[in-house]
Amino acid sequence: MPSQTASVASATPLQDTAPIIEQLPAGIFRKDAAGRFVFVNERFSQLKRTPADRILGRTATEIASSEAAQQPDSPWRLELAEREDRQHAQIVQTGQQLEREEVLSGAGGQPQTWQVVESAVLGPSGAVIGSQGVVLEVTRRHQEDEMLANERELLRALLDNSPDHIYFKDAQSRFIKTSTAQALEFGMSTPEGLVGKSDFDVFSEDHARPAFEDEQEIIRTGLPMIGKVERETWIDGRPDTWALTTKMPLRNRAGEIVGTFGITKNISDLKEAERQIAEVHKQLVEASHLAGMARIATNVLHNVGNVLNSVNVSAALVLSRVRASKVAGLARAVQLLDEHADDLGAFLASDPKGKMLPAYLRQLASALVAEQNDAIKELAALSKNVEHIKEIIAAQQAHAGASRLLEKVQIRDLVEDALRINEEALKRRQMVIDKEIASVPELMLDQGRILQILVNLISNAEQAMDGVSDREPKLTLRVDLTPAQRLRICVADNGVGIETQALTQVFVHGFTTKKTGHGFGLHSAVIAAHEMGGTLTAHSDGPGTGAAFTLELPVEAKAAAPLSAG
Repeated sequence: MPSQTASVASATPLQDTAPIIEQLPAGIFRKDAAGRFVFVNERFSQLKRTPADRILGRTATEIASSEAAQQPDSPWRLELAEREDRQHAQIVQTGQQLEREEVLSGAGGQPQTWQVVESAVLGPSGAVIGSQGVVLEVTRRHQEDEMLANERELLRALLDNSPDHIYFKDAQSRFIKTSTAQALEFGMSTPEGLVGKSDFDVFSEDHARPAFEDEQEIIRTGLPMIGKVERETWIDGRPDTWALTTKMPLRNRAGEIVGTFGITKNISDLKEAERQIAEVHKQLVEASHLAGMARIATNVLHNVGNVLNSVNVSAALVLSRVRASKVAGLARAVQLLDEHADDLGAFLASDPKGKMLPAYLRQLASALVAEQNDAIKELAALSKNVEHIKEIIAAQQAHAGASRLLEKVQIRDLVEDALRINEEALKRRQMVIDKEIASVPELMLDQGRILQILVNLISNAEQAMDGVSDREPKLTLRVDLTPAQRLRICVADNGVGIETQALTQVFVHGFTTKKTGHGFGLHSAVIAAHEMGGTLTAHSDGPGTGAAFTLELPVEAKAAAPLSAG
């Protein structure tokens, strides 16, 4: 008995439907009970690259046997033709419908895939009298299916093997596909166990809610979220983790947003490494600071030691001259005068000793004056050396990095204090002071550090006049606020200037252009400026053109009342 899938032969011959059949994109054929082709349409002949008159009346094996000898790439391959005839015989015997795929070389040698569906043809009595079928070229669909299967395999390989969390979610932010690593970390034995769940099932509200809102915003706007660092808190009480997350809108084939997809990388180890690096960096900064202070202290002590040698020499010399002073002779002369107080005139006029006394007193006076001058000279040198020691110690203190103390400061007063500290040197130099202080409000500043910088800059400006005799020494102080609202203080002189190649070194520790300089002042000043978040820069057009040092500082806060210009 034929099966229910067998075709019932129409009373109308197949040729009567030829106009319709010839318009179909599929190849149509019919065979008799012996497997000989009794009808093929034009599309069938095209697919088989064989005219109909060479097909009709012959079986597939007969055609293949002849075609194989004529065309090496013929679609009538013998092994396929023999299989086709066997299937035809099976259909005639059972009445079942059968399908097969054939992969052959098409025109140009490119492989083609055909799908053949063949079923029984029944005669008026219900007996199978042949078969008929449809041949479709499915090369493109086959390639697409293979490509799709390959993409599925690649995606599955990625989801199964990636250590990162890869996931796809629907419009309600529920998981529809996820990586194995994520499923396992979320407590599921397989990725399928996470389907239909959401972040609220594994994370605390503190993390799940912002994540949900991020995804809903992506769905609403279509804008991705790239590289967001998130702190994950879990409902099962496990330690918090850190993640780097990127999420994108998930679109269907019509381009409509139907959910989100993303990848989340666990960066907890990286965050811990960052914390450790920050701690190590802090320790290195402290160690560097201590090392720097040790170096500065060593240099300072060395310089203090050098100055103390001069101090000791000056002190020893003064002591030696005091011990050898002629003051004792004056005391003896006074004693002699006291002894002859009653007859002083006669004593000076007649006594040999008395006659010598006036000349002795003249010589003694001259010697005492010389002693006084020498003592003043040595004491002045001693005082200068002591002042130098104070400068060295001040430079060390500037490097000590004391904690920053902000207080309300009127910058005009600070400038005046710095000028007062350098007053004696400026008077000796007979420097003209030109102050250009703009209307600057009261500011919150680190008064101690700024004063130390100004003292150094003014002292440098005064010393820059050494060896300059062709112009009146001049010091210019300018104070204003920049357009970016930073305090700017400029200290300029018209002294010896700075060579271009030396401008990059003026702030280097130990660098100096002075014969007696120690190179601490500007170095400590630039460090203090940086510690306050500011900058200290130097400018000069070259030797003989003077120099200008500019300090710029951020303004922490300011009062309402401005200062008057002047």
